[in-house]
Amino acid sequence: MTKQAVQTVVFDVSSHGLGHLGQIAPVVQTLRALFPAARLVVRTAHPNHIVHDFMGFSVELDAPPPEAVLVSQDPSLIDTAASAAAYHELHRGWEEHLDRETARLAAVSPAVLVADVPYLSLAAAERLGIPSLAFCSLNWLDIYRACCGPTHDDLIIRTIEKAYQSAKFFLQPRPHMPMLGLCNRRPIGPVARIGRRREQELRSQLGIARNERVVLFTLGGISSKRRARLPNIVGVHWLVGSYQPRLADRATNANQVDMSFIDLLASCDAVVTKVGYSTFVEAACNGVGLVAANRPDWPESAVLIDWVTRNASFALVQEGVEDARGLRPALAAVLDAPRKAPVAPSGVREAVDIIADVAGLRRPATQS
Repeated sequence: MTKQAVQTVVFDVSSHGLGHLGQIAPVVQTLRALFPAARLVVRTAHPNHIVHDFMGFSVELDAPPPEAVLVSQDPSLIDTAASAAAYHELHRGWEEHLDRETARLAAVSPAVLVADVPYLSLAAAERLGIPSLAFCSLNWLDIYRACCGPTHDDLIIRTIEKAYQSAKFFLQPRPHMPMLGLCNRRPIGPVARIGRRREQELRSQLGIARNERVVLFTLGGISSKRRARLPNIVGVHWLVGSYQPRLADRATNANQVDMSFIDLLASCDAVVTKVGYSTFVEAACNGVGLVAANRPDWPESAVLIDWVTRNASFALVQEGVEDARGLRPALAAVLDAPRKAPVAPSGVREAVDIIADVAGLRRPATQS
């Protein structure tokens, strides 16, 4: 009997913050579990240790395609002029970039390309006749229109739109932007990593009492020049992620705890964050309360806030989480509210089934 060739699935993951990696990680995890013979390649600018923490295992890594991402002055403030310039710089050399990425993708020869949510490699896949899927709650076309100033380059818009439309489907994990301009959109359920609740172990590592609340502060992996101090709140111990404000008196850096980030999140009493897909949906899917700073200028905000209000114990701080006057009562309300039942991340299996179908992957005979 002829041995079947190993089929390859390539995942191109944006390095704009950690949200895109958070979306794709549970899909890669499930795909690996169901199709252990498949070769999975993740192309991203995130370093190996970050990818490993999100995936829970080592994966084959490669350099990502060139991408125009938003330039942020801090986690909630976009530099529109610099972001527009980044798009123009990428598209000024579009044909040269496309030629190089076509050659790189041909060398890997994947059965399918999944992009969350770079678009250059989607165009390269179309050139090669390789099936592709876009996968994200947002897209850089609508973000460009909304965030890069009133004067848009029509050629850039047409180029991005053509690349996204070349995908067989644009998979939209709920909650997602409408993306009404794309005819290949296909909504799926929420996508999130699920952590293990290890509350006693976490409190033991932190050296705190059982009745002290643990609150995770994270802003999605985007650095900030501002270093506002977290407020000291009686009965609250802060667990602080990377790139965050200065510590309160009762606080610990998250990297000092021997636990994966998603287990940390699942083991906390609440999370304080900015409006963004991954932390919002991960909190809801792990049954953890959520407090967020409003981002009225962010195109996803209305959809995300509406969804999380219905699916989690949630409070919005209009003045920003650096303002203790607004943060204290919002956090108290979430901590005192009954813990809502976790939301099922049904989009993970939906995405895996679609990827497997497009790639022609076959499960081992021993699996049902």
